[in-house]
Amino acid sequence: MRYRPLGKTDLDVSEIAFGTGDNAGLMTIAPEADRWKSFEYALSIGVNYFDTSPDYGKGRAEENLGLALKRFARDVPRPLHVSTKVEVMPGDVDDIAGKVIASTEASLRRLGVDCIDVMMIHNPPRSTRDPSAAHWLPLTPDDMLGPALEGLERMRDAGKIRWFGFTCESAEPEPAKRVLSSGSYHAINCWYNMVNPTAGMNPAGVRYGAGYDDYDGIITHAGECGVGVAVIRPLSGGALTHQVVEQGAGGRHRHAGGIYTRQPETFTPEIQRGRAFAFLHRPPRTLPVAAYQFALAHPAVSTIVGGFSEIAQLQEVAAVEGVPLLSSDEWTQINAAYAANFYLDEGAL
Repeated sequence: MRYRPLGKTDLDVSEIAFGTGDNAGLMTIAPEADRWKSFEYALSIGVNYFDTSPDYGKGRAEENLGLALKRFARDVPRPLHVSTKVEVMPGDVDDIAGKVIASTEASLRRLGVDCIDVMMIHNPPRSTRDPSAAHWLPLTPDDMLGPALEGLERMRDAGKIRWFGFTCESAEPEPAKRVLSSGSYHAINCWYNMVNPTAGMNPAGVRYGAGYDDYDGIITHAGECGVGVAVIRPLSGGALTHQVVEQGAGGRHRHAGGIYTRQPETFTPEIQRGRAFAFLHRPPRTLPVAAYQFALAHPAVSTIVGGFSEIAQLQEVAAVEGVPLLSSDEWTQINAAYAANFYLDEGAL
């Protein structure tokens, strides 16, 4: 396992991190034996960064991660780092600092730890608090740099968290960049993959619109600010897997959840774009491994927070440490797919 600095923090994190979200389901609905087996394997290959949230399984992911840490982490000869989140709900906006404090205390109890390494604001930065926005209530830069930051600082001063971050799914680039430029936050989770590479590049030919956000270089800006970047959705919810390329939405794992399960029609555009990269599936290097290589090639990226449904998926992407990098010809083909807008004008591949 290789390690990279998480921005200007004192944390060196594994290039492959362990995500616990509902989108994959391992730490929320999979059988207990599968969770323990996968977690123990993650430790054995050197994974040292674990990302969770109270929102995942309504607390189950934090509880199960806490149980796994208690059961297996005691004899690990390296520091293990945990990131979790605060989700500010519409009813919390009159006391955002209080919400941060209360949520942190609850997460500490569920995780069974005394201090959280990285506490993230789950709400994306946007110019307005639009309650109709998809996924989470957005917070403005003034919210992020005012009461949210106040709550985080109070928890840090109490010794209960160490570093601050925020997530960027459905974020607007300019508000996010304003928060990054402040120097007050130390890490972000950001969507970056071959299906939507806009947080790290703006390739010519790609057309944006409803359901396809333009993140306009957020992770590049984060790197310039010394902020650590944890990539989320590296496989675009499963679109960048051979199973989904071949079978469509039916190729997702039975434990996989999230919005693509609740609203399967939202997954179709991801599948259509993902098929433009089917040529990268060249065993023994699989399409997910190629997707990890793509994300890790960006110099601002610290780690990839993958979501896993079973141990085989973690074992598959662990091969990223030992296979040849994407070739110059393959990068040319990737860029050709962007220039042709994923070949969508020619019909779904």
